Amino acid sequence: MARRSRLLMFGLPALAGVALVAAVSSIIRSNAPSATVAPRSMPPTARLDGPSTAASSSMPPTTSPAIIGALGAVEPANREVAVAPRFPGVVAEVRVTDGDRVKAGDVLFIIDTALPEVTVVQRQRDLSIAEARLAQILQRAAVLAADVAIARGVAVSAEADLDEANDLVRIAGRLQSGSSITEREMVRRRNLLRVAEGRVAEAKARQARAEAEFALVDPLNSGPSFRIEEATVAQAKASLAFAEVELDQRTVRAPSDGTVLAVNIRRGEFATAGASPPSIVLGQLDPLHVRVDIDEADIPRFASGAAAVGLPRGAPDRRIALSYVRAEPLVKPKRSLSGLSSDRVDTRVLQVVYSVNPSVDGLRPGQVIDVFIEVASGHAPVAPLRR
Repeated sequence: MARRSRLLMFGLPALAGVALVAAVSSIIRSNAPSATVAPRSMPPTARLDGPSTAASSSMPPTTSPAIIGALGAVEPANREVAVAPRFPGVVAEVRVTDGDRVKAGDVLFIIDTALPEVTVVQRQRDLSIAEARLAQILQRAAVLAADVAIARGVAVSAEADLDEANDLVRIAGRLQSGSSITEREMVRRRNLLRVAEGRVAEAKARQARAEAEFALVDPLNSGPSFRIEEATVAQAKASLAFAEVELDQRTVRAPSDGTVLAVNIRRGEFATAGASPPSIVLGQLDPLHVRVDIDEADIPRFASGAAAVGLPRGAPDRRIALSYVRAEPLVKPKRSLSGLSSDRVDTRVLQVVYSVNPSVDGLRPGQVIDVFIEVASGHAPVAPLRR
């Protein structure tokens, strides 16, 4: 019994210690960092300076130049242009289909024009009325000019009668001193003088009134009534022009030359600005561009103007020559994620645009291709860690 007790006392702790050491060793081995995998190198058919024929793939591989591997998205030269109507409404007619080539100003689709057409007719009537009123003012100006001339003539005649009455009174005053004229005749002549003075005052008042009325409509001196009717005509013309422009803008036209990439509206649907997806998508397909996302870790190795080739997915033996166009000045957050555990949402990329020149058959906007870019001189390729 004593021997068994000693075995239990010393053997079990020793066994537990061995198991603990084994477990710790296993954990350490499982958490040890594995050898870093070398960056994916360019396939032999994608060498920037090598031939692209099938025979070259059978040749012994040579040392590939240092490269930057990235993904590129094919896009039109001016990027996709989302065309939308200025005014929301029901689509009355669609005149293009996917793949149609259009020129700037070609009609793409038409929004219902019933209401703006009625507005144009109403504005045309308003303009006709305003022009008729302006013509009426001009005719009235002619009549009032004649009235002014008549009033001036009457005033001149009244002044002549006043002069005549003054002469009679003056002569009567001289004759009365010699008792050659009666008192009654003297009174009569004085009354005629007062009547003549009243007629002159009345004629001058009528002349002033005629001149004032004519001044309101005088077109030569821009009378107030004439200016009002003239402004009314100008306003009616502006309203008509606005209605005609609004009617014309119900017809949506191509902003530039290009190809219809997508038509997302049909007759009878309600089209609005800012809809998703856009009503019509246009793009210039000659030449095509490739927008490449270069990881921020590879930015120091990139040089503007570096040569690049693209490999379409599913056709690794097909090389596409890419010509450098520009690099976007702003480094942007990475958008496209593959869903793998290695993706990092905080990764930022430099977007570089390349041109497909000459054009390649079968390459379409929106297609994703693998792009390989030569590393800037002075930067050696990163060597893999040895196991």
